[in-house]
Amino acid sequence: MKISTKIQLFTTAIILVLLVGANAGIYSLFQYRTNHAEVEQMQSKAESIVKAVNAGEGSDRRSAAQLLRAYLDDGNMIRVVDSRQRALLTVTEEPSLMEDIKPQFRDRQDHTFFSKGDREYLTVFYPIIWKDGRVASLEVTENLDLAQENLRLLRWVLLLATLAVLIPTMVAGRILSGLILRPILYLIATMEKNRSQGTFQRLNLNKRSNDELNQMAATYNRMMNWMEENYRKQQQFVADASHELKTPLTVIESYANLLKRWGREKPEVRDEAVEAIHSEAKRMKALTHQMLDLARDDIHELLQLESIELGDLSREAVRSLSRATGRIIRVHADGKVMAVGDVEKLKQLLFILVDNALKYSEEAVDIYVEDTERGPRIQVKDRGIGIPKQDRERIFERFYRVDKDRSRETGGSGLGLAIAKRIVSAHHGELTLTSTEGKGTVVTVQLPPSE
Repeated sequence: MKISTKIQLFTTAIILVLLVGANAGIYSLFQYRTNHAEVEQMQSKAESIVKAVNAGEGSDRRSAAQLLRAYLDDGNMIRVVDSRQRALLTVTEEPSLMEDIKPQFRDRQDHTFFSKGDREYLTVFYPIIWKDGRVASLEVTENLDLAQENLRLLRWVLLLATLAVLIPTMVAGRILSGLILRPILYLIATMEKNRSQGTFQRLNLNKRSNDELNQMAATYNRMMNWMEENYRKQQQFVADASHELKTPLTVIESYANLLKRWGREKPEVRDEAVEAIHSEAKRMKALTHQMLDLARDDIHELLQLESIELGDLSREAVRSLSRATGRIIRVHADGKVMAVGDVEKLKQLLFILVDNALKYSEEAVDIYVEDTERGPRIQVKDRGIGIPKQDRERIFERFYRVDKDRSRETGGSGLGLAIAKRIVSAHHGELTLTSTEGKGTVVTVQLPPSE
């Protein structure tokens, strides 16, 4: 069942239930007030009859009958019943009432409603002192044709009023469902078009509206922006990866052919080819590992969080790098600086930052570890060539290299800082960079406070 049909049926059902409840209440109240008025009117009539009889206006049976007949309306009955349930006097225009209604003695004021065929009747009982001194009960019975006619008319009015409200409600429900579902149908059509054509079309937003449907459209547009950006990055990543891998593969293939032709006859060619193949294989292996690291989406789930002293971690992370390169790497720790993070990931982060600093600087590299108001902070400072202003915005992009020729010489792939930024993001930190050309670069890692 379509949502539009559900909305229409739901609104119609709700209005119908409310109307039926309201009409039932109106009808019950009107019926109660009508019956109450009829009872009061007949009790007043019975009281008048009793007063007339007690005043001696009906001194004998014949005069009493004439008196009661003066109060008699068409289709009604007046009867006097003694304590033995016997009718002492009956006056009526409908003899059938005498047969259908058995005499009843009541020693107090009372009333009762009853039906005969399709007609409704009301009987009022009133105690009376009959002419011979006996206590009797006066019965006054009248049909309620006028009241029933009014109730029937009220039923028809309420029914017609219900239809008069229900039909426009159904039409309004259909219009409302159309207004609500039009943006959704437009969204479905746009999504289907994007799927079939491979595009990233957005929805037109109503700037004057801020309802949920407009918010849904805005969210969809933001999702399309995110998907298009990721698609663009994926295409760029594939293109860059293909380019980066093609070079070492070409070198390996060339030296392999050279080795195949002259390797047995010329040892120097063999040694050169083996060294080149080994070097390119190592570079391709490192590049592949970096690409796989960037392709993973579950880095947040893979973190093994624990309490870490960043000073000791920094010294341990750069010790092997300092020995391997023979360069000076100084760690300046401001006391014990504690943080919560993944030991191996943070070591990888420091290795990337320090290795990058060593490649573009001939002097010593300094690492500053300190505790700030925002939390623990690590800064890696070099005194190298610096980064041009136009390149700073893109320095953390995949495969982006400021100096491509020098990066090639040093074995850089342009993935290190992208991996570093992802590690910092996984730790809910912030990675920033400041640089001055010819003076050096400072990379700052701001981690959240440890609890």
